[in-house]
Amino acid sequence: MKNLLFLVINFLLFTDFAVSQNFLHEFGKYSNEEFQMQSYKNDRNAEAVVIYDIGKSYFVNYSDYSFQIFFERKIKIKIFNKAGIKWAQFDIPFYEENNKAEEVIKLEGNTYNFENGQVRCSPLDTKNTYVEKVNKNWSNKKFAMPDVKEGSVIEVRYTIRTPYFFNFRSWDFQTKIPVIYSEYTTKMIPLYTYTYILQGANKFSDFKQYVDPGLETIFGRLSWKDMVYVFVMKDIPAFNDESFITTPDDYIIKLDFQLSEYTTYDGVKIPVMDTWPKMVKDIQEEESFGGYIKSSQSKTKEIIDTMHLELVPLQIKVKSILEYVKSNYNWNGSYSKFASQKAKEFYKTRTGNSADINLFLIGILKSAGVDVNPVIISTRGHGKIKSDYPFQHFFNYVIATTTIDGQCVNLDATDPLCNFGMLPSRCLNDKGLVIKKGKEVQWLNFSSSVGSSKSYDIELIPNIDADSINGNVKVLSTGYDALSLRRKYFRSKSELKDELISDNHTLCDSIRVQNLHLISEPFIIEFKANTGIDIVEDKILISPFYGYTITDNPLKQTFRFYPIDMTYREECTFNSTIQIPKGYKLFKIPESLSIDNENVKITYVLKNISENQVKVVGTYEFKKDIYSAESYSDLKRYFNKIIEKFNEKLILVKF
Repeated sequence: MKNLLFLVINFLLFTDFAVSQNFLHEFGKYSNEEFQMQSYKNDRNAEAVVIYDIGKSYFVNYSDYSFQIFFERKIKIKIFNKAGIKWAQFDIPFYEENNKAEEVIKLEGNTYNFENGQVRCSPLDTKNTYVEKVNKNWSNKKFAMPDVKEGSVIEVRYTIRTPYFFNFRSWDFQTKIPVIYSEYTTKMIPLYTYTYILQGANKFSDFKQYVDPGLETIFGRLSWKDMVYVFVMKDIPAFNDESFITTPDDYIIKLDFQLSEYTTYDGVKIPVMDTWPKMVKDIQEEESFGGYIKSSQSKTKEIIDTMHLELVPLQIKVKSILEYVKSNYNWNGSYSKFASQKAKEFYKTRTGNSADINLFLIGILKSAGVDVNPVIISTRGHGKIKSDYPFQHFFNYVIATTTIDGQCVNLDATDPLCNFGMLPSRCLNDKGLVIKKGKEVQWLNFSSSVGSSKSYDIELIPNIDADSINGNVKVLSTGYDALSLRRKYFRSKSELKDELISDNHTLCDSIRVQNLHLISEPFIIEFKANTGIDIVEDKILISPFYGYTITDNPLKQTFRFYPIDMTYREECTFNSTIQIPKGYKLFKIPESLSIDNENVKITYVLKNISENQVKVVGTYEFKKDIYSAESYSDLKRYFNKIIEKFNEKLILVKF
């Protein structure tokens, strides 16, 4: 059998590989070097390191002419400090569907501690494991290794038996701690052909392929020896997961597998790997997709008749129907591109997953004569779509799209607080595939047509006698900032309070809001708070923006190989008026700041300086949703500028 190896190169990470330490790769054995190692030589700050991570997948032929796939894994980790103890907690995901489930078997583990000149072993008690349900199809077998402390060495091994050939195990070479040695072996048979996709690197440390020298497998009229592929990576750096990223799975070094073809008992080859046009056609014909839309369209005609939308403009018609669905049907929090129930059941229960709601929305829009199409997408936490490979598992969500006055308008009815034409931020992930009839495949590129802004109007009144500064604060938010604050208010007013009132401030009265339900209008919040006054040698030090600007740079790496994905454009403005106490004056006027280019706009200036007050105005705006990796150092510098300038204190002195 000949399988193809496809390389998807997101960035060139490896040029030279350091020589790994000579650690043992046998379960149940250890070396003195493992206990002597106080830190990892290539990353002295690492809280733990993977000594080895070795996996193997292979097919087993049963006497009833059926096959199952077995996946074996063994991993050893050295813990360096208290922060690294969390790496002794494990989740083993397994799949189940239609009363068939993958099975986790042969689970073993040991914790080794070097104490008083001897190695003490604490084995894992498998009675202390438990299963956590993630969703309808996925569960996690969870456990924590016993007696783990600084300096411990832990090892785990297990096997997963699966009847699902589509679920050939992928392999993550990289994680959030360094990996000294990672190896994945696959033993392939000619009945099942898989496509391999390598992400995040341009080469392996070592790669081998050979014919298994063992006995031949006989299956009907076929006989073969397995083809063995061995993929090895060494000295892999930790993946530094920081702000402004979709999901680490988009960028870590990993190997993915997709079933592309299988052979039946009588030798007929059945292709599984679709073309994009075929995938679109297949999804349209799915009863839980295209059939659900048709059923919804038929079921909702009577609703449309009662809404009297025949003569209204298209935008009002679409908006009215969207608001009807949002107001009358509830999202259960589950993501899917396929409906979980019949349309008539959803019509009655009024609760369902994202596809139940949005495919129903499409059906009722079509019933009203609107030209609307579904778009399947991948949410931000699910990963980006690789458009060279037509695999359905890349997609996990569906929205609606239509055209109004020549403009593309995307619709999602899962969140009642989203304004018209505004998708939940989870949906803003590169692109989506339009599901419509036709020979040409149509992609819809996503960028946030809706930006986000916050404007703070602040009045600060120092009260020297009370040793405090009283603040009157008004926050006006739009776009995704308004959406976030409204959600917090509806979930819990105390959650909104925690967002607005820091530990250094005390709320003086209740928080007042405006336009809570008018989601097309800015969300306005007003409150009064006070904080302690900072007096040093008869000088009053005042933070003009009252602690509401950023104080910590979210970009912490020296450099970055992947984009800075801010999800949406963002702007923040501060207008602060500071009352000057009697007998005091401004010591000096801080320098103004003005930066305006294609990436950002940053301004800071003092205005209206008088004997009684001073006004400080600051604004920063990020003009793009996504910045290239080459912009990383510039953005990091801009964040530092904002932090330095916007947190600069005004000094008032006696005269």
